[in-house]
Amino acid sequence: MKTLSRRKFLQTAALTGGSLPLFHVGAAGQFSKSKLNIGLIGAGGIAKTAFGDCKNENVIAIAEVDDVTGQIGYEAFPQAKRYRDFRRMFDAHDKELDLVIVSTPDHTHFVATYAAMERGIAVQTQKPLTHNLWQARTLAKAAEKFPVQTVMGNQGHNFDGMRKIREWYEAGLLGTVTEVHAWTNRTTRNNQNVGVTFPPQTIPSTLDWDLWLGPGPVVDYHETFCPKNWRWHWDFGSGGLGDIGCHTLEIPYYAMGLGYPTSVYMAPELDFSQEAGLKKPGKNSATYVYEFPATAARPAVKVFWYEGGRLPRLPEQDLGNGAKRPLAPNKEGGCLMIGDKNTLYSPGMRPTSPRILNNWRELQNNLPPQTVPRAIGNPVKEIIAAVKGDIQECGSKFAYSGPLTEVVLLGTLANRFQTTVEFDPQSMTFSDSRLNEFVKGPVRSGWEYGEGLI
Repeated sequence: MKTLSRRKFLQTAALTGGSLPLFHVGAAGQFSKSKLNIGLIGAGGIAKTAFGDCKNENVIAIAEVDDVTGQIGYEAFPQAKRYRDFRRMFDAHDKELDLVIVSTPDHTHFVATYAAMERGIAVQTQKPLTHNLWQARTLAKAAEKFPVQTVMGNQGHNFDGMRKIREWYEAGLLGTVTEVHAWTNRTTRNNQNVGVTFPPQTIPSTLDWDLWLGPGPVVDYHETFCPKNWRWHWDFGSGGLGDIGCHTLEIPYYAMGLGYPTSVYMAPELDFSQEAGLKKPGKNSATYVYEFPATAARPAVKVFWYEGGRLPRLPEQDLGNGAKRPLAPNKEGGCLMIGDKNTLYSPGMRPTSPRILNNWRELQNNLPPQTVPRAIGNPVKEIIAAVKGDIQECGSKFAYSGPLTEVVLLGTLANRFQTTVEFDPQSMTFSDSRLNEFVKGPVRSGWEYGEGLI
């Protein structure tokens, strides 16, 4: 592998008094104070959330197909060499790069991520990890084949609140949980765009449209796809659930060890937002139901996902001394884990401030001891530490975040086809055979990665 030759070079440099750091590219390093060589694939939008931590390292290259979108990255790292095609960036720098950060639309996550991994380069990829089930499974398998550090950018996994929720659940504070409700104000507008003809527009001179399409289908350029609205088209994004599910649905997934659901289906009649005094949600609002099977550790669980302004029926919270009041809805999002002893509430899309609804004042003074290790910071900080050898691995590594992404994507299929989705994770097939072609989907010539790995 090319990475071995670089490792040998670095070792030789270190032994002969050279100033280069001794890193096994993508794996754990030996000098935590040395700086990593980082490449950015995508330099605008969500990419800017990584800039703070990257500025403490060496950003040596940027691959960005749109110069307008990428301008913020160019200004942040003026010393970085610029490329349109990430493949050309790898050709030029794969012997130097220790880490790449992938911040592109969903449909190009997989190709950029796999290309890094097969070169022995560590990678942080935005959520959802991939655009389809086969890609998620392949990246989880690739993490076994290529010994590199990996992490998905679902920041909530690293919050103390996520770890506390798991501790409280495992300590039995909630009792038996068979029902979870999670919601977001985001919508999935993808179905309304199916079949709509978007007339061709002139491709901006600052954009390489063919590279933006990458492995996806060839369509004419239109501003509704790029730069900002790709998420609402099935060919490129995964809607509101794909956007936020890896955050909010991860709360019960992580705390309860949910695994794969036996079925996912839509429940258009379920919405209690007007009981909370909110206006009626729009036409793109939706309610999904995930059914998870019983395990030796817990009974079967139903997880309800509401989006576009829909809400579950909100419980009252006990303030102590017999005082109660209705739970005020967080319109952005939230999660309720309802147990037979108590209910946990996490407001917002990520678990920043979870609490238990009944007797919280008393419970705060007698919470279970810490049993789940805390993360050292956000996913970028975490993977930098993992590559340097300061920590063993990242929490949302691909072995974990790949299956989580699959669970989220199963819900998008239920909405896309308005059908009950029953998926066999072993054979990667659906009981509804019409869905089998969407496990993977076609790939444009020249963009084939990971074929035959699973």
